[in-house]
Amino acid sequence: MKKVFLFMCLMATTVIASATDVWEGEHSVSWDNTLKIDADKFADMKVGDKVVVDFKDAAGEVIELHSNGGMLPGTRFAHLIYSDQSNVEVFATPAMLASLKEYGLEVCGMGFTATKVWYGDGKEGIDDLTAWSGFFWMDEWSTLEITKNSFVGIDWDNISAIRFYSEAGRTDYVINILTKWGDGGKLGDQTTMTMTNEYAELSLEDINMEEALADVDRLMIQCNKEGGAPFNFTQVELVAKPTAIQSVSAKAEKAETIYDIQGRPVTNPVQKGIYIVKGKKVVFGK
Repeated sequence: MKKVFLFMCLMATTVIASATDVWEGEHSVSWDNTLKIDADKFADMKVGDKVVVDFKDAAGEVIELHSNGGMLPGTRFAHLIYSDQSNVEVFATPAMLASLKEYGLEVCGMGFTATKVWYGDGKEGIDDLTAWSGFFWMDEWSTLEITKNSFVGIDWDNISAIRFYSEAGRTDYVINILTKWGDGGKLGDQTTMTMTNEYAELSLEDINMEEALADVDRLMIQCNKEGGAPFNFTQVELVAKPTAIQSVSAKAEKAETIYDIQGRPVTNPVQKGIYIVKGKKVVFGK
């Protein structure tokens, strides 16, 4: 099964067109012997790039990526590595990028020898409302656990829902959104969420996310494939309230100069995301 997972990740990943090496050597990683990489190594990195840690001699243990004394925003817990695995990759959300550029990266865990760390072209469609992006294989009661600090800086008063994008292409799977196991930790499931072939949406109308996340360190997405095939979860995206960021159509603004969040002019913004028009943030592709 794990070989199928690795194959699916390989097929789903955009081919790297460019790469920047930030470290190379041999470092036997343990919890007491972490690999630290300075912030200046990530100076030219941008949102959507993927960070790759290459390693050898994996012994079925675990790897975690840290920054500023805690988990790197936009990453996940319980990242197990297998004996036939040679790397892991994460995709840079705005929160992850900010942390890497200010504090750098620390490769933590045990049971492997790091050989190279690099970043390069990764995924499109990652913007200011993206909390996590990647490829996580959902089979029988699989659980994706993303770090709480993936939501750093979010004003929950301006967020109406959270969308959990997948490659399922169907709605007949079980999904549970949790902050902890047991009483009081469940925020919603397939019976209370909006289910489409692209995503499952958790409305926050009756949920106080500040309180829900106050005493925990992660948000958990648990799935069971039910009668269908396993699939990848690919993105956790926040949905802004209409009053928080004005939603406009590209047609209405086509005569204006439009910039992406990196400040680059965009002639025809067909990709869903946040853009700058007349000095204000707007959302295209809603």
